[in-house]
Amino acid sequence: MRITGLASGMDINQIMKDLMRAERMPLDKLTQQRQTLEWQRDSYREMNLLLTKFRDNIFDGVMRRANMTSKAVISSNSAKVTATASATASNATYNIQRVDRLASAAYNSSAESISNGEKIDPSKSLRSMKGNLADFDWVKENVTGEEIQVNNAGTRFKLQNGGISDITAIKVDGVEFSVFTNAADYNNSGDTNKVLVNQDTGDLTFNKQLSKGSLIAADYSYEYVEFGITTHTSKGPVEATFKINANESLNDVITKINNSKLGLNAFYDEHTDKITMTRKETGNFNTNGENPTTGVKETGGYEIDFTESVFLTNVLKFDQTNEQGGENAQFTINGLATERPTNTFTVNGVTITLKDTFTDGAVNLTVNTDTQKIFDTIKAFVDEYNEMIDTINGKLKEEKYRDYKPLTKEEREALSEREAEQWEEKAKSGMLRNDQMLSSGLNRLRVDIYTPVAVGENAPFKQLTDLGITTTSNYMDRGKLQINEDKLRAAIEQDPEAVFQIFAADGPTNADKGIARRMRDSLATTRDQVVSRAGAEGRLNHQFTLGRNISSLDDRISNFERRLQQVEDRHWRQFTAMEKAMQQANSQAEFLYSHLFGSQQ
Repeated sequence: MRITGLASGMDINQIMKDLMRAERMPLDKLTQQRQTLEWQRDSYREMNLLLTKFRDNIFDGVMRRANMTSKAVISSNSAKVTATASATASNATYNIQRVDRLASAAYNSSAESISNGEKIDPSKSLRSMKGNLADFDWVKENVTGEEIQVNNAGTRFKLQNGGISDITAIKVDGVEFSVFTNAADYNNSGDTNKVLVNQDTGDLTFNKQLSKGSLIAADYSYEYVEFGITTHTSKGPVEATFKINANESLNDVITKINNSKLGLNAFYDEHTDKITMTRKETGNFNTNGENPTTGVKETGGYEIDFTESVFLTNVLKFDQTNEQGGENAQFTINGLATERPTNTFTVNGVTITLKDTFTDGAVNLTVNTDTQKIFDTIKAFVDEYNEMIDTINGKLKEEKYRDYKPLTKEEREALSEREAEQWEEKAKSGMLRNDQMLSSGLNRLRVDIYTPVAVGENAPFKQLTDLGITTTSNYMDRGKLQINEDKLRAAIEQDPEAVFQIFAADGPTNADKGIARRMRDSLATTRDQVVSRAGAEGRLNHQFTLGRNISSLDDRISNFERRLQQVEDRHWRQFTAMEKAMQQANSQAEFLYSHLFGSQQ
């Protein structure tokens, strides 16, 4: 903080501000130039995003066969049979004379209630619920020297297994701890080293904090039950074995089954106290032991096989003979009696879904060109093209207000927020006015649209006008397109493939390429030119023209600011010297005055 003007009585601070304002005028111009370049860069990038979006949408729109040769299927009775068709499907009619049987999935359920007396709680451990289930034997496994590395100091740790039956020893860094499985005994014990073991979860709670790096070693036994299931699927037999620890619940068992590769959906029904398993796939995939006449599986041939699993058959009460096997759908199509393992299947690109059985009143499926979808795809292309060129032409014609420069800091502070916004809006206007790069890009697109496509002499359509798509009669629209809807629909119905080729044909020369393919190439060229000038998000300044210009201005601004600081320091030194000189002169005057006139008093 400087206190000035005491000797001279001059407002030095204001004088300095006025002096430096004049000195800063060239810097303000440099800063305004930099801001203008940044606005121009941002305007280019905005146009580039527009070009890129249109280019991407061309590929996802009129260049996709699925959109441009789309088929629609009409069902005479959609309550019984529905269908969809791929773009490759032929226009045809399919007659479903009858559906004798729908495909179904194999399933099996507990033959009786699984609980003995009090109903089981499926969320509690099997060990705690064992008295509520049919008797079964646990398998016991001994674990010797299981090690737990203490990565963070603490008192609570966990063994790898739950359902623990016996604890032989627990040591920490070779020191043995007294083991308790009862909280009361643990709390009442005066042992120096002790640990409480939760047999259900395998949690260990020590009476002292174990330091980081310590090693816990445990010898114990845990209990589990094991069972296996085999399912027969469209890809062949699938086997899975399940190991269930005593601390796991019935819900855990069901979750493991559902998450396995078996393709089953199992659940426990609390009302009936039974478990059901249903194969996710419909159809019959195991005909072993099936009576060819009746279709009944007399021996073997089950699709969900667990006959040798004691836990499933004795505890969860599954009886293999109760299985309801999956069945194939049986139907007659175009006079051919056939079957499928699912109710949804594909014939010649037509995906048919059987929804109900019937033996009279045939259902006709008619496959036709989806004129509406193709029309909507082309219309979306035209609308987006018109929107894009309208936006770009607006930028090319935008008024340039040369009297409105970017605001300096002082100028902005002198205006209200609303006034600053209005000023800046005019200052930004016209950044791309009459830009040759964008104008050339639009001209290339117009040439792409008007040039016929070399699709062969016999092709019914060779250019957009043949489809009823032309430029508007208003020259002010600057090349916007309009659609004769009746003519376009007629062209689509006449030959949708030929319409598709007008847009998406490919070949070695530009004349051989469809309009959409040409436009994508032209858009890519314009986009690359814009990126070369204005860069893209994430690019460094030295990688594009405007960026290099901005960096050059940054260097000039930095150098000028450094020189301004030197000028300001020089002025302050000069004013300080003046103040000192005037102070000295004042002191001398007072001294003379006191000597000349002081004695006369």
